[in-house]
Amino acid sequence: MNIKNIIKNLFGVNNIKFVKSWFVSSNEKILIEQRRIFYNQFLKPGSVFFDIGANYGNRIEPLVNDNIKIIAIEPQIECVRYLRKKYGKKITILQNGVGEENKTQLMYISTNANILSSFSKDWIDSTKKSGRFKKINWDKTRKIEMITLDSLIETYGKPDFIKIDVEGFELEVLKGLSQKVNVLSLEYTVPERKEALVDCLRYLNNLSNSNVLFNYCITENTEFALPQWVDFNELLEVVNTNAFLNTQFGDVYVKFNQ
Repeated sequence: MNIKNIIKNLFGVNNIKFVKSWFVSSNEKILIEQRRIFYNQFLKPGSVFFDIGANYGNRIEPLVNDNIKIIAIEPQIECVRYLRKKYGKKITILQNGVGEENKTQLMYISTNANILSSFSKDWIDSTKKSGRFKKINWDKTRKIEMITLDSLIETYGKPDFIKIDVEGFELEVLKGLSQKVNVLSLEYTVPERKEALVDCLRYLNNLSNSNVLFNYCITENTEFALPQWVDFNELLEVVNTNAFLNTQFGDVYVKFNQ
């Protein structure tokens, strides 16, 4: 066992991560500020933000001091403990998954990369087959209580922004939404999951009676890839290009016309 693993065993991964979070590098500070500026085009003081798949809160950190009502939903207890320790009562934290209906769902846990834990066996299988995550193991399962976006809206009000980062479970999350919101984002993985992305876009287009616009950011960037927002058919043309399929992953942003 090397020194790094000994330290992890002695102090715990979450405790180490918590301490490290208070020593932010200059590059990390720049990234946090870039994200704050980006999200502030959709959010203002008093806005409601749903973070679906909060993990360790890298989308919470830029917003936590902006007087925004943050509802963080995260199924993994390790991440929930970290969020509670770091943010306390500044945000609302729910240990749940989000899906199509309120029920118990099996989650596949990656203990060596919990950011990749997922409810979607199809997503795990397709990304393993492609070699994208060939060194990752999903070596545990847990039963998680699921809630729907509609249920969250009923409890906390209609959000101004929903961030969805759920490792292949995006469509099931969206199926629990039966009403238009203002703006949402969802992570995509291509080329393995192109059709799954199209299914999500189609669902949102139908939900809004085609009264919706799309854009996207590549990887972790906070700049839109398209010079203007486009409709469903226009984005579909983009998604089918080799240039888009070569982006590997990113986030699609969805703006509903009210």
